Amino acid sequence: MLSQAKHIKCPNCFEREFWKTGDKRLKCKKCRYVFSWRQNPLNVPNEILEEVVSEFILEHSTRIITERVNISRYKLLKILALLRKLMTDKEVQKEYTLIKQPVIGIICREGKFFAEAVQDIEVKDLKSLFKKESFVPESLQKYTALVFKGSLHRLSGDKKEWRINVLERFWGYLKRKLTARGGIRKEKLPLYLGEYSWRYNHRKLTLKEREKILLNLVFQHFKFYNR
Repeated sequence: MLSQAKHIKCPNCFEREFWKTGDKRLKCKKCRYVFSWRQNPLNVPNEILEEVVSEFILEHSTRIITERVNISRYKLLKILALLRKLMTDKEVQKEYTLIKQPVIGIICREGKFFAEAVQDIEVKDLKSLFKKESFVPESLQKYTALVFKGSLHRLSGDKKEWRINVLERFWGYLKRKLTARGGIRKEKLPLYLGEYSWRYNHRKLTLKEREKILLNLVFQHFKFYNR
């Protein structure tokens, strides 16, 4: 018996037509992939989730998204928090207990930029660090630059103009995005840094390509499917 379920996609080829097997699993009609399906932890149909991701990629506000998508504000905020967490590079994710004046660390890795909130550093040490030819502690050597009180301070001794320019372009983008929000709670800052780093690193892709990448991150996180 052929089963059609618009909320379910084959994890292998993303088609929506299946056979039901004797053990109550689903078998894709196109690629013959056999899997089990289970509801995602957010209890939101996949088609609604896809609409939210599409609106989120366009950077629409929560008000606009709730007007366009049939979803409560409570569930929408849960989805947005998850998306920002998944957009944050795994290598810079950690538990944050921010100091009074947040310090942003910028990492340049293989042509991509990542920003995170820096921990375990005092203001007096920062001021000393920003002096010419100051020693950079081992814990901070992974950073290309630090941002403190809105100012960018390069830690790398690289003087090549093009590398300085690309770093400043990233910080300019990040600064505009953070300022446009009109204030971010300290505990939420890491999520927004992760989001905007992701957006900047994927800026050359089409909207559809970005949507697909982000949806794949979500589906991988939910682990919807099992063989």
